[in-house]
Parts: sequence; structure tokens; C-alpha cells
Amino acid sequence: MKSNWIGKIALVVGLLGFLSLGAMQLQGTPQQNPKTNASDLDSFMQLKLEHSKEILEGLATEDYDMIAKGAQALTALSLESAWNVYTTETYLQHSSDFRRSLQIVKEAAKDKNVDRAALGYVNLTVQCLECHRFLRSRAPGLAPSK
Repeated sequence: MKSNWIGKIALVVGLLGFLSLGAMQLQGTPQQNPKTNASDLDSFMQLKLEHSKEILEGLATEDYDMIAKGAQALTALSLESAWNVYTTETYLQHSSDFRRSLQIVKEAAKDKNVDRAALGYVNLTVQCLECHRFLRSRAPGLAPSK
């Protein structure tokens, strides 16, 4: 049982690494929101990453309050104006899917169900990756320079 849990944690840690890469790739100037500059976006992305790490730490330690707190903080960020770097129907759907994944994580934390919270977190990470891929395809300036 313990090795199964370690495998789940390894998977989540690996996915967090991908999330980190996606966050770093969004450090460019957004195309649709001229009020947000690159520095603001970088700070916002770092906040998202910190709250994602908080959820991961909570999962690793089975600290349900930490999981819920991180998920609630990400939900709040997803409702801020800085979140809306793009205003297309597809982007809005990605945001909605992201918030739905966060809701699963919050409910699982409330129910003290670490396995369901971990699966919700994996889904949350996939949502991040899909949205970041979408943004890079629509706003090439957001892609990292090589």
C-alpha cells in the first residue's frame, strides 16, 4: 500500500514539474490585456505556482486544511482580472474546467479523501497544461525564446 502511495506522489510531482514549465512560459506580455505587463504576469504566475505547490505539499503530508487552502487560493486567483489574459470562448472554457478541477480537490479535502484529492490535482495539472498550450498557440509571444 505504501509503495502505491509513493507512486502516486511521484506522478503528481512529475506533473507539477510540467506545470512549472508552463508557468515559466507565460512570462511574456499578454496579447489581449494591455493593462497587464510582463512583470505583473510573472508575479501572478508565481502566485499560481505557489498555491499549486501548497496543494501538493498537503497531498504529500495528508494535510487536508493545506490542500483546501491552496485550492481556495487558486480559485480566488482564477476569478481575478489578471487571470483573463485572453477572452475567447475556448479560454473561458479552460478556466471553467480549471475551477471544476479545483472544486473536486476542495471537496475531497473536506471529505479527507487523499486519493480523490490527488486525482483531482492531476486533473488540475492537465487543465493547466492544456490552457498554457492553447495560449502559446494563440499568442506566440508567450512562448519561451530559444
